[in-house]
Amino acid sequence: MDEREEDDDEAWLQLRPVEPLPSQCCGSGCSPCVFDLYTRDLARWEAARASKDRSLLRGKASQSCPSKLSPETFLAFRISAIDKLTKDTYHVRFTLPGNGQLGLWPGQHLILRGMVDGLEIQRAYTPISPAGAEGYFEVLIKCYQAGLMSRYVESWRAGDTAFWRGPFGGFCYKPNQDLLCPSMPPSFRSLVCEHLLCAGLAETQQ
Repeated sequence: MDEREEDDDEAWLQLRPVEPLPSQCCGSGCSPCVFDLYTRDLARWEAARASKDRSLLRGKASQSCPSKLSPETFLAFRISAIDKLTKDTYHVRFTLPGNGQLGLWPGQHLILRGMVDGLEIQRAYTPISPAGAEGYFEVLIKCYQAGLMSRYVESWRAGDTAFWRGPFGGFCYKPNQDLLCPSMPPSFRSLVCEHLLCAGLAETQQ
């Protein structure tokens, strides 16, 4: 093998997808999961290397100016405001480019990527901003002393950038949607509705 072939092999090895760590999975059952994306990217890399497809060596497109959310790719969003509501709860607003809308249905969530001490972590959060909010979205985050993502969130300042992907969530609530069986007794239907109402949480604990 000559020097040129060795350099080419080294270039391919540097572009080989890295298998995610367990901490990079948020455990929310997202589809695609980070492990799904790794399997897909590894298959693409192996096929490209076998066919010597040099297009893979051109690098990835910039993520600094996203036009819309992607469930497969983390995109950068700038923090426009962060308010500490209590000693451990933060209300954070992110800017959407072009005065756009997030486009999530109630019941869907996003995945946040953080880095702490060289360890990548991911957690799921549900935005609390109105569905029709233009130019921004907001999240409410409760932090814990031993939480890795909490350390990352507590380091945020206005003007910083955080990376999100999504949306995720197969259950999308629509106004006046009746998900209960019509044959249920009225008393039982009422009990189920009360349970669904009380089961929701407005903040994500990390």
